[in-house]
Amino acid sequence: MIKRRLDRVLHPVNCGIGTGGCWVLTHSRNQAILRDLFALGDVVVLLLGAIVASLLRFDTFFPPDGFLVPTFMAPLVYLMVMVMVRGYQTLNPETMQIGLFRLLTAQLGTYALLLVFAYFAKVSEDFSRLWTGYSLLTGTALLIALRIGVFVWLRRKGIAGHFRPRVALISSAPEPLIISQLRARAESHSFTIVHNHRIVQDEQAGGSLRDALLEMRSAKPDIVVMAVNSNDKIRYADILDDIGAISSDLVEISDLNEGQTGDVASEWVILAGLPFLRRAMRPFGERGWWVKRLEDILLGAVALLLLSPIMLAIALAVKLTSRGPILFAQLRHGFNGETIRVMKFRSMYVDKMTDTPEKVQQARRNDPRITALGAFLRKTSLDELPQLFNVLRGDMSLVGPRPHATAHNELYRTRIDGYFARHRVKPGITGWAQVNGWRGETDTDEKMRQRVLHDMFYIQNWSPWLDIRIMFMTLVNGFVHRNAY
Repeated sequence: MIKRRLDRVLHPVNCGIGTGGCWVLTHSRNQAILRDLFALGDVVVLLLGAIVASLLRFDTFFPPDGFLVPTFMAPLVYLMVMVMVRGYQTLNPETMQIGLFRLLTAQLGTYALLLVFAYFAKVSEDFSRLWTGYSLLTGTALLIALRIGVFVWLRRKGIAGHFRPRVALISSAPEPLIISQLRARAESHSFTIVHNHRIVQDEQAGGSLRDALLEMRSAKPDIVVMAVNSNDKIRYADILDDIGAISSDLVEISDLNEGQTGDVASEWVILAGLPFLRRAMRPFGERGWWVKRLEDILLGAVALLLLSPIMLAIALAVKLTSRGPILFAQLRHGFNGETIRVMKFRSMYVDKMTDTPEKVQQARRNDPRITALGAFLRKTSLDELPQLFNVLRGDMSLVGPRPHATAHNELYRTRIDGYFARHRVKPGITGWAQVNGWRGETDTDEKMRQRVLHDMFYIQNWSPWLDIRIMFMTLVNGFVHRNAY
């Protein structure tokens, strides 16, 4: 399962190290976005090419009815062939590499396949040879013009290099040789080092390391490389655990001299020709991020439209049944460990709300702070509906790990290993842990540990279908639960 997901961002090679497989880290998230935008642009220009061909051949803006099928089939077949010949993998705005040979192969292959289909469907005689030729030539010219135009624009803006993989380094002093080699190879292997921190042995190391991790988060690296010795790992274990919140591939060097025999069977990755061990995989792969964001925008907007009458009724009921504001905003940690303001319908009496950023008291059964209406809202999770605005704003997702109060994060990060890794993705209104019963008060470490385990399962196994499954389970049996109060 893991290797099947890795092939979206890695290329397998036989590097002769260990027994657990070896992969080459190659692409950044920005590169994936660029390729996807080019794929979308290719569809548009191919349709435009068909329109130009229609104007040249038939003197009409739209192709005649008999040519509509090939007009819309050609871009789809072209995309399929481009994926097969890896036509989008070779795009490089820095070197103006447009993959011309692959582009021509895809175009000629597309029209060859369409002509074969027309022949066997016995409709080839209905095709206009001139329209087909015009469409092929204009489409090819527009595809090339699109690539050259975009690359020239990127270079003039000085952002052509932004599509390189972004690498962050953290190492112990003295600097290990492999880190020195990695820095020396950055330019020749076309990646950018966006952050480099070396742990020094003095009383300020803890503070400087924590500051360095905050800077590393803001740099948004695609890959984090660790070369930290065992003493520093033990000394700064709590601080280094925060690296788990960075949404990137996490790799580190192997030190077999320290008895890490398990490394022999671990999964190896190659970066700039140097071997590293993978400790964490970037969530959602290359294009899962925009797929999930599109899912949030579309489904979130529909949900907000459908639920707006209910939300207006709840807002009115909150205002009429108790003194205070309709909405309550709580500071919580979100994506990348950043602080966000999560919206909820107020469910407690204002004069009994004792929460502060430093101390948050979880709601418990028969909590005297909760209003009568608030008890119903919390039991049915209707108090969470304003978080749809958080989703559309981009702070949250429809599905993901539930965001915890900042005070709870500071408490549990020291009790549960890997706790902060929940923040490698955006928090959600509902999640895998919630639909499996792990919701409500976490009055024991074991309850929180189970919630974290379910959250990590979701992050490692995400797919749009898993999101749909969780949302369906939420609608069927997830709103009302015995642990919700």
